[in-house]
Amino acid sequence: MNSEGNNTKKKTLAVASDLIYSIAGLVCMNGVLQLFMYPYLTKKMGEGPFGNVLTLLAVVSILATTFGSGANYSRMVSKTKGHDNNGDYNIYLAITSVISVIISVLSVYFIVGPQNLVYMTGFAILTVVSILRYYGDVEYRLNVNFKGFFIFYLLISIGYTLGTAIYPFTKSWILAVVAGEVACFVYVIIKGSIFSGKGLFKPSEHFKENIRSMVLLSLTNMINALVLQSDKILLNIKLGGESVTVFYAATLVGKIIALLTTPLNGVIIGYLSKYKGKFTKKFFTIVIAAALGVGAVFVVGCFVASHIFVGIMYPGEVYNAAKEYFFLANAGQILYFISGSLMVVVLRFTDEKYQLIINMTYAVLFALIVIPSVWLYGLWGITFGLLAVNAIRFILVAAVGFLSIRKREASI
Repeated sequence: MNSEGNNTKKKTLAVASDLIYSIAGLVCMNGVLQLFMYPYLTKKMGEGPFGNVLTLLAVVSILATTFGSGANYSRMVSKTKGHDNNGDYNIYLAITSVISVIISVLSVYFIVGPQNLVYMTGFAILTVVSILRYYGDVEYRLNVNFKGFFIFYLLISIGYTLGTAIYPFTKSWILAVVAGEVACFVYVIIKGSIFSGKGLFKPSEHFKENIRSMVLLSLTNMINALVLQSDKILLNIKLGGESVTVFYAATLVGKIIALLTTPLNGVIIGYLSKYKGKFTKKFFTIVIAAALGVGAVFVVGCFVASHIFVGIMYPGEVYNAAKEYFFLANAGQILYFISGSLMVVVLRFTDEKYQLIINMTYAVLFALIVIPSVWLYGLWGITFGLLAVNAIRFILVAAVGFLSIRKREASI
């Protein structure tokens, strides 16, 4: 009995330790970005040019999430089947990196205009190493090595810090970001196995199956990435770089909260995997009420924290322009956050196809509501547009949950 109790205690501590490592790594990286790099670059560059930087980084994030995270998640799935192989994934990353370089160069041209060869080459390199970084942490997820996961993100943070510290001498924001991406990439090469050893570009017998998996997951990731990052691109096209910086500051605290979605959802999945009870209307109603209650607390908290945090980090014109959007802009971010966690609960008891259906519906609604709103009403348009589509997303997830319960009860 004591032995079983000790084993349970050790497993619980191990899970808690892994969660702390994973959250600490992501918090460390984003802390450097939000508290040091971005405010510093805004001060040195000005809100207009920095808004252009944020827009270009949104393009990088879309490409890295689409291809890097797509390959990452695919490999996790393939691992359960025993089909993961370095060659298949490296071939896919090489092909998509070439595609991404072309897109990144065109993006620079259309967002900030023609640039010199050094700038264009640097941005192309940034795009490729970012894709490899988004894929690279699979090394530690595959081996359940969350200490390595933490070091991976710690090195990114150190690289960002050093890159930003030498900005006065280099005058290159690209180098500041590349320094972090390269640091973790080198670490994986030295300590890991996904970018080293024989057969780095040798296809396996499961090549076609793995490629199909990567393409499908990349398409799914692309939908989410486009929706999450397109606000910067839309605002830049319509209103210019300054509006991007203002809206970024207005939603900053809400987005920081939203970053906790991934580790929090991991905890939710862990508990739900052990839940033996039924998926009933009462249970789901309590979950929805709890989600809305937590969301309301976060919205108020983000509103108060935004006045403090943005006031300190982005004083002057940016804060004065952003403060009128704090409440509704953060409410939109929090609705996205709680609907994502609610979806995890629903998927525990329903078919996975519903996630793709909801994401596709969300993307269509985004195009129909947010894009026209930006064109017609600018910053207020995107504020209300995002609030509306994220509220609809929450309602859709809730509706799918109740529909699933109804079907289950009807089949009994």
